[in-house]
Amino acid sequence: MNKINHTHNIPSPATPGTGIPTNMGLDHIGIVVPNAQEAASFLMEVFDAEFDWEVKRDPIPTAGERGWSEIFGVHPDAYMPHVIMLKCGDNVLTQYIELFQWSSPDQYQPQGEGGWHKFSDLGNSYISFTVKDMDRVVSHIKSTVIPKWQGTRFIQDPPMHFPLRGEVCTSTFLVSPWGMWIELTSWSQSKEKGKVIKTQQEYEPHPLVGQHINELPTPAFMIDLDVVDHNINLMRSRILGKGMEWRAPAKGHKCPELAKYMIQKGANGVVLLTLAEAEAFAAAGIQDIYLANIVGSKEELERLSLLAKRVKRLRVAVDNEEYLQDLAAVIQQWEITTPIEVLIELNINHNRCGVTIPEAVKLARQAKEIETTTKAIIFAGITGYEGHTPILSPEEKTLETKKAHGILAKAKTLIEQEGIKVKIVSAGGSCNYIDSLEEGVITEIQAGGGAIGDLLYYNKAHLKDHGHKMGALILTQIISVPHDKSRAMGNAGFKAVGWHPFGGLPQPRDRSDLRVIGLSAEHTKFEGVDQEGSAQLPEMVKGDVQVNRGDKIVLIPGYTDAMGFLHREIYGIRNDRVESVWKTVSNVTWSSQ
Repeated sequence: MNKINHTHNIPSPATPGTGIPTNMGLDHIGIVVPNAQEAASFLMEVFDAEFDWEVKRDPIPTAGERGWSEIFGVHPDAYMPHVIMLKCGDNVLTQYIELFQWSSPDQYQPQGEGGWHKFSDLGNSYISFTVKDMDRVVSHIKSTVIPKWQGTRFIQDPPMHFPLRGEVCTSTFLVSPWGMWIELTSWSQSKEKGKVIKTQQEYEPHPLVGQHINELPTPAFMIDLDVVDHNINLMRSRILGKGMEWRAPAKGHKCPELAKYMIQKGANGVVLLTLAEAEAFAAAGIQDIYLANIVGSKEELERLSLLAKRVKRLRVAVDNEEYLQDLAAVIQQWEITTPIEVLIELNINHNRCGVTIPEAVKLARQAKEIETTTKAIIFAGITGYEGHTPILSPEEKTLETKKAHGILAKAKTLIEQEGIKVKIVSAGGSCNYIDSLEEGVITEIQAGGGAIGDLLYYNKAHLKDHGHKMGALILTQIISVPHDKSRAMGNAGFKAVGWHPFGGLPQPRDRSDLRVIGLSAEHTKFEGVDQEGSAQLPEMVKGDVQVNRGDKIVLIPGYTDAMGFLHREIYGIRNDRVESVWKTVSNVTWSSQ
């Protein structure tokens, strides 16, 4: 067996600290491959690499026209049709691979086996992944990778062992379908300190999953998933059944996992109201975001333009020319332009944001011109918010919704008379989505709170008349009961339950002998009820509270929008047992950073 001779003729290091200042370490490795999409697919499936971003370019302008011939020394007629960045680990830096696909008349064709470089070629490179269990790796490659990916093969099996860095490195090589060498290494000591990447980590359920809700810390924000499923089925069948799209606002619950739950069940994406909220949802994997608000500063506009590069679709509302131009300008400052969809927002009698019909037509013309000349934005359509209708009587709500949608219909007609296609008319909400189904104007309904359900949606928005139930819940614990039983105090005040005049006070889910009569910052005040009101006795009769300190009471909140931002976790429950524990982004949604 040939032995490897380790020598120690190592160059003397430079004086520490005299290199490139502020160096934070290796950022990524760039590799030119024959086909970027095929290479990315291989690395994503075989090594669990994560897609980060991509750029696709047309042959025109060429490298010469872009000035790249002088910068990079490539042929003037060369171009780069596809670039993909992959993340190959959980560190913030140092674990990225950038795959370049070039087309050039003078492109060098490697002469090695498989059309790749020979290992001895100048400029040859390979990438290396660290693994914990080499035996499992070898078995997986033989049984799964090589049979599926034609052209993939082992170069070195069994693995070799090297004494390096004071420990033993076990190493083997895999050759990719396009011929690039990929090393797999396992270190005898370091592997015990490191962790496998998140996508490989075996799922460890939250310790509260499976527990009865009485085991939860209080106050706790809970969602009854059976109720949510029921409400979603109603909304999805009604909205999609009319040929419309359903977009689910997440501003009330602020939970990316709950948003994903709704998307899996039929929603096309989310509606969010703050930039930081949108950034947090994108970081959690939400890929279709409508920011139904206007951001202010140039710094926020830059963040918005960068957010577009992290998701499949970013859409924003626009209601003035200056904002439209500022948005387009900040998108164009980047070498790689990623367009943002815009919806012109009309004032449809809510008298908040939004423009008049003539102003909307003018803005649509300007948006289309910017789209044509710069490709910085995409004019997608129009939008409006019927925020004046939620708690109107059913008859008034139907009438006001019809008036509001009439404004959108007229604007759409006039814009299309200009030769500009209005693909999307996005409006409606949980409180009036039933009326929005009938006008024939709306193409996308924004309804999220009704899928969860609380006292406002159930009672004042009259969704109980359309089969909806209440799934938003707060668990509170009784912390004080006086000897005379005249009242009881729970530990869920308005800092946990929220408060909004439309929703009113929370009420017990299961205890008809109790009612909430007040909220302070940290406390819920209960009183007892001897009997319900009747025709002869319309008022409830006050009685003793039949609770003890330590008892837990499930409350139905007045309005989820006034409560969701107060909680860091949501407990998804079925039959009063915890099924899911989901994080919210409440700690970042109002931050500018």
